[in-house]
Parts: sequence; structure tokens; C-alpha cells
Amino acid sequence: MQDRMASWWPAAHSTLLAKLSRHTGKMHKEIRNYLSHLAPLLQTHGMEILLQQEIAWGLQIKVRRGSDRATINIYYSDKKGLSRVLSAPQNSGLKQELELLLLGEKEENAYAGFHNWHRWIGSDECGKGDYFGPLVVSAFFVSKEQVPTLKEMGVQDSKHLNDPRIINIAKSIYLKFPNQAACIVLRPRKYNDLIADFARQKLNLNDLLAWLHERVILELYSAHNDSEGSVVDQFSRSQKVKNRLKKKLPKLNVIERPSGERDIAVAAASILARYQFLEARAVLERRHRFSFPKGAGPSVVQAGREFLKLHPAMLLPDVAKVHFKTTQSLQPDIFNDGKDDQ
Repeated sequence: MQDRMASWWPAAHSTLLAKLSRHTGKMHKEIRNYLSHLAPLLQTHGMEILLQQEIAWGLQIKVRRGSDRATINIYYSDKKGLSRVLSAPQNSGLKQELELLLLGEKEENAYAGFHNWHRWIGSDECGKGDYFGPLVVSAFFVSKEQVPTLKEMGVQDSKHLNDPRIINIAKSIYLKFPNQAACIVLRPRKYNDLIADFARQKLNLNDLLAWLHERVILELYSAHNDSEGSVVDQFSRSQKVKNRLKKKLPKLNVIERPSGERDIAVAAASILARYQFLEARAVLERRHRFSFPKGAGPSVVQAGREFLKLHPAMLLPDVAKVHFKTTQSLQPDIFNDGKDDQ
């Protein structure tokens, strides 16, 4: 992947810098050098860079990704050196990501107040809202020194990446950082068995998720017991993962936060989880010669009905999470205990 990037990054640099030079005239060499670093970093994260205007002591550029917009002012003075000012809507996801990228150049681990650890673990899941396919939970260990490399590889919240990018980045992570990932893939049949077991104990999907997060974090911690803490993308208000881990690793700091993917370790885990989800779903599609859509909406109901026309109902637990309400939409009496515990 890096070889392919190298083929277009220099061209992107020169084109962008040529445009900037035409508009700014005498661009300070420090700003030019900074842009040669910033341009590919933003492009790697799917952002389009547009020139806005020259400003006193610096340059203003606009950044766009989808419908989100942001403005970055870049200044340079001999006294203060290089400085940047970011302007964007307060709740913009683009603003949050740019803050991480720009702060990361000064302090690579300044993750919006999450923590300031040097070695830590992040975990995330994929597939909990998808009727078809597995449930996947992944964890990733990272050291502060590895953060710049991960950013250069394009590691970010997997929701901002399409499937081909997920596959490319995940393969690069596994190649570049061996022995730093742990993953559990619960294929539908096993998932359905476990959900039923948990239900008999008056437990639900969130309890299953907490148990899986605990397992992957413990697995990584056994290999990296100098980890200072763990960040978990929060899925339950009751801090279920933290409560489980404090019994076995009382000294490990555990943070459960919404939008946990803002942390680089969680972002890497989210990419690996989605990659494993895609791989496992592809196996199901080849095995059953059927295309399974994502989610649990009307198109999924229609696909489920088509699947049942081609296959006996007894095979549905091999491809789907049958406790979802979707199951009852396919055929009301197909499973008497079909419930959605989400």
C-alpha cells in the first residue's frame, strides 16, 4: 500500500504547493515545508484541501470532507515559529479529527483528554448491529512512538473508511505490527449459542460484548504487561468492561468512552474488527452463494426472505443473529424465542 501511495503523493504535493505558491507569492519556507507534510496526511484521511487566501504572516486553507468544512490558518514568525489555528463547527467530526492530527504533531498522544499514556491497548467491535454475519471484537496494543506511523498508514475511525481502504490498512497493520493485535470472531452459529446461554443467565448482548472485550484485552495484556491502560469504545452506560477487568487487572487503568475511535489504538482495533467481519461474511457468501447486506433494515428483511426461499430455515442460525426482531419479520413463527436484545 505504501508503494502505491508513494506513486501519487509527490504529484499531489507539487500540484498543491504550486497552487499555493501562485496565490501566496513569497511563501515562507517553513510554511512550505509544513505543507509538504500536512498535505498527504490530510489526503490520507480522505480530506480535500482547497486554497482560500493569503493572510498576514501566513496562509489560510480550507479543508473539506463530504459536507463537513474546516479552516486552518498557518502562521510563521521568527519569534514564535510555526503555529496553527483551526476553525470548524464545534460538534463536527472533521474538527475532532483535525484536532487530533494537528495536536499529534506537537504531542503524539494528546487524545482529547482521554489519557497521556506511553503504552496502551484499545478495543472495539464490529457487527453487533448487522443481522447477517459475525460479531467481531478486536484489540490493539500501541506505544507512543508508533503513533506517527499509524497515522501515516491512514489509521482512523473505521466508519470514515470504505471497505477497500479497510482491507488495505488492516493488512498493513498486521504486517507492520505483528503480535500487537487480538481478535475474536463469533460466527453466527456460535454467536446464537452464546446469546442463548447468556439469556438463560438473565444477561444480554452488552454482557456478551463486555466478556469479549475483556478476553481480547487480557490476551494482549499477557503479551504486553507494561501497558498503562486500555481505552474501550463505550457500548454500555454501566461500564461493564471496566467492572470486569478491575477484578483481574486491578492496576490497569480502563477508560470507556463514546467515540473511543478518536484514540489511535481504538481506531486501529476498529479497522481490524471490520476487516475480520468482512472476511468472515465473505466466507458465508461463498459457502451459501448468497449476498448478505449490512444492517438490519428493510433490504435485510427482503434478503432474509430470499435466503429462506433457497435454503431451509434450519440454516438461518448459520448466517444470521436470530434473536434480532428481523427474524420475526421474515416468518413470524420461524423461531418462537426470536427476540432483539439490543
